[in-house]
Amino acid sequence: MMKTATVVALLLFGTLVANAQRWQGQVGTNLATWPGRSLELTSAWSPNLNRWALTFHAGYSYKNAWSAMPSGLMCDCGIEDLKTSGAFFKAGYRFDPIRQSGRATKVGFPIGVNLIGSQYRQEGTIESFPSGTSIYRSESVSGFLMGLGLTAAMNIRFSDRWNLDLGIQKFFAFRNRTDYFLFKSFRSHQPGVGLLNSKNSWPGLQGIVGLNYRLGRL
Repeated sequence: MMKTATVVALLLFGTLVANAQRWQGQVGTNLATWPGRSLELTSAWSPNLNRWALTFHAGYSYKNAWSAMPSGLMCDCGIEDLKTSGAFFKAGYRFDPIRQSGRATKVGFPIGVNLIGSQYRQEGTIESFPSGTSIYRSESVSGFLMGLGLTAAMNIRFSDRWNLDLGIQKFFAFRNRTDYFLFKSFRSHQPGVGLLNSKNSWPGLQGIVGLNYRLGRL
């Protein structure tokens, strides 16, 4: 009985090792986040990266100052020196319908879905002048937001090792933020997500300019 269990265990281990050796990895970075003082490191893993992949990304935003008022809004208020910092991760799956046939085309169109976790800390100064005199008060909020990110991109292969993703990510929060600056429709930066309000998580768009390098077989 013990010998049989040992043989089965060795066979299973050998199968896992053999399968693992056929997997290939890819690492890169999303250049679209750099102007916002954010760094996003990306990775993808699969036996066939051209067709599909399991993906894992992680990054950090440092004192991002992006924010936006809703168009057409009249308000006797404002925000000065708003900064957002925080870490984020993305774990998911993508596949390329163009390359499913196995053809090594130069251009593909991968689409995917990610589970996104975004930690944030925002600090700023709120200015109000209801009586004509400016009143300032410091505010800070922090928390953690989760949701799904849908991605669509065009993938361009330069060589067997290097390729580029050009696309967009749309975020859908599981639950909208309950803490916010000024009002729910005010948009501020959410790490790993882009500009976002607390009313309906709009627009929740982030660009993708991913420069990627393919590793050898594992």
